[in-house]
Amino acid sequence: MPRYDRDEIARRAGHASWREAVEATADLPQQEAGRLLGVSHPTIRVWREELGLGPAAARPSAADTAAAFRADPDDPRHGSANGYRNLRCRCDACTAAWTAYQRDRRG
Repeated sequence: MPRYDRDEIARRAGHASWREAVEATADLPQQEAGRLLGVSHPTIRVWREELGLGPAAARPSAADTAAAFRADPDDPRHGSANGYRNLRCRCDACTAAWTAYQRDRRG
């Protein structure tokens, strides 16, 4: 991983110091903050850890996301192949969407 002159990167991005640059982008995803500052996202992660900003709020697991989806019949993703395949919903609408998707795919 390349070593960066932190203050030079901050100046190029329009900030007075690297601390200010990292704090100003703390609410952004690491990839986006990295693009704005011109560094890799692992570098952003390390800089945030050094400043005690820590990782962003934990995201729910895929299993939790799928369970919440299946529990909400008003979710607009019902009736989609994504609902059937990725979110493992077996409601009539998702099953029908998956069947239609497979039929179209097979030609």
